[in-house]
Amino acid sequence: MTDDVTVDSAPDEASGLSALLFARTPLENWLPAIARVLDIPGLGRVLLNVGGDAVLRDGLLPSDDRIAIQGVDRFSDALVAAAHEVDEPLLVMTAPVLLPAVGLDPALSAMTADARIATVSFLSNAAGYLSFPYRDHPTPYSITGHDETSLTRRLRELDPAMRPAPITVPAGAACLVSPHAVTMVEGPHPNFDGEPEASLMDLALRSQRRGLKTVLDSMTFVARPWELGPWGRPLHDSDQARSMLHQHHHFFPALFDDQRPDPKAPLAIAMSTARAKVEGLRIVIDGSCIGPIENGTQVQTLSLARALAARDDVREVILGLPGEVPRYAHAYLDSPKLRTVHTPDNTFEGVGGADIVHRPFQPGEALPYKRWREVGTRTVITIQDLIAHATGAYHLTPAEWLDYRKSMENSCRRADGVVVISHDVREQMLFEQMPVETDRLSVVQNGTDHLSGDEEAEMPAEFVERGWVAREFMVVLGANYSHKNRDLAIRMWQELRKRGHGIGLVLAGVSVAQGSSRVSETMALSDGGEEPMVLADVTSEERNWLLRHATICLYPTAAEGFGLVPFEAARFGTPTIHARFGPLAEVMPDVPVAAPTWTPFDLADAAERLINDKGLAREQIEAVLESGALYSWDRTAEGLVKTYRNLLSRARH
Repeated sequence: MTDDVTVDSAPDEASGLSALLFARTPLENWLPAIARVLDIPGLGRVLLNVGGDAVLRDGLLPSDDRIAIQGVDRFSDALVAAAHEVDEPLLVMTAPVLLPAVGLDPALSAMTADARIATVSFLSNAAGYLSFPYRDHPTPYSITGHDETSLTRRLRELDPAMRPAPITVPAGAACLVSPHAVTMVEGPHPNFDGEPEASLMDLALRSQRRGLKTVLDSMTFVARPWELGPWGRPLHDSDQARSMLHQHHHFFPALFDDQRPDPKAPLAIAMSTARAKVEGLRIVIDGSCIGPIENGTQVQTLSLARALAARDDVREVILGLPGEVPRYAHAYLDSPKLRTVHTPDNTFEGVGGADIVHRPFQPGEALPYKRWREVGTRTVITIQDLIAHATGAYHLTPAEWLDYRKSMENSCRRADGVVVISHDVREQMLFEQMPVETDRLSVVQNGTDHLSGDEEAEMPAEFVERGWVAREFMVVLGANYSHKNRDLAIRMWQELRKRGHGIGLVLAGVSVAQGSSRVSETMALSDGGEEPMVLADVTSEERNWLLRHATICLYPTAAEGFGLVPFEAARFGTPTIHARFGPLAEVMPDVPVAAPTWTPFDLADAAERLINDKGLAREQIEAVLESGALYSWDRTAEGLVKTYRNLLSRARH
């Protein structure tokens, strides 16, 4: 349903057109519609049919040579006559309609590009089953805050550009008609002349017999003002019209009735995408990771929820939490468009009508996809990395590891969309042959601006207890997973001390139950020398203090999905040492100092350069900040919103 074509093209890129206005209500009511038609770029003739016996008052119509009076009574005759007079697409109006000032280029381009298109209908406030924003609910007004032009602009400016959607019959008081289709099928049957809209339905069904198409342009909205001509029950709901159409076309209304309530039908997909563009997305976020401890996953989830809620193309963000809102999370939840719900079982009971349900972190367990598909139109998961998928050491038993792998792979199969947080993770997904087609796989990189460096800070009490208040120190921040290589940080620190540096080492982060570096750290300290300061957990304020006062932040990790720590440290004015690999090389390509390997000697060499050269340390910080400027959470939200709407515009996986 998406395309890469330009949707708001210049007039010379689309075909010209003429118009047939079949006016059977007071002509005064048609004047606003006529004025708007005359403003269409590339307009040829305007054939005004007011009935053979109508008398036009002098001066009533605009003085324009393109207007010609058509003296034919019956609609079928009028349409056939018009088709013989013009060679370009014919805009047929059966009641006064206001066209958008930006024209009809998507519909014209579609009909020009594909000669098989017989009719193109438009979104409208009153177009029966094509009524917008809600099908089958005609209203006398447009969406609050919009008119036909602003609505059309929004439909075209926001991604994705929509292909014409196949529909069974046209609807609405304005329809673009191919004159060649009219000639090919010899026009609609005269039996429908009493109802011009039913006549166009008959024309479309006759055209379909010949292999032609009936489509909807979901990027154009036309307004049908109630005051210019009230309307009654839509003809496709009229028993008489349906019966007559069935008599002429035995296959109607089978497909029409079958697809009308189907959320998977092309029409439903086009309408829901258009509605999401105009009204804004309603997004449900799985926040089951939000607990008492703040790590990278919690930062990522809360930051993107806040950034999404700040966008004008997002209507609401609903964040599901397993328990009470932890203290660190309150600062992220101040938007009136962001609300939390308590859902310990992750089923979001009482929530529905969302466009997207997004799990923005690892799907390491079975997820309630059946329920989530009731909550939202599309489901999305984020794969942050494949570390636990590829590493059995992080699981208590081999069986648990295999179960974890199956859960990850099953989520990749079942989700409508899969987001990864770096191009490196995408490559790892392909390397591991994860079961997700590339058209469902999107790279949306993390933001790095969740901290400013001005946040409140508090010294950990251990600094006073150990007499380290005035001591220089390096900090390793993060849980003691084995891939974080805290033991290598210890050995690197010991190497620096051998070289005469009296700097201290702080290891700050939670201890994990399985797959930690405890044994390796203990072995690294077996020589009986000075021990580092180990902080099993730190508050946000203590983390800020450590990053603000450390001489160097050590980041000896060998496996990441993105790598937030160097950016956080740089915000507080502290340089980071890391090895150049994968995602770190991707998001920080130009740092002046990086270790070529993870050996304690290479890490010590890199750190020593920064310790001995404050100017170089400053360059290191500035390089990270410059790289980080490319990765804001607003940019992340923009990428996610585009991904969400692209998924809405395609059939459910």
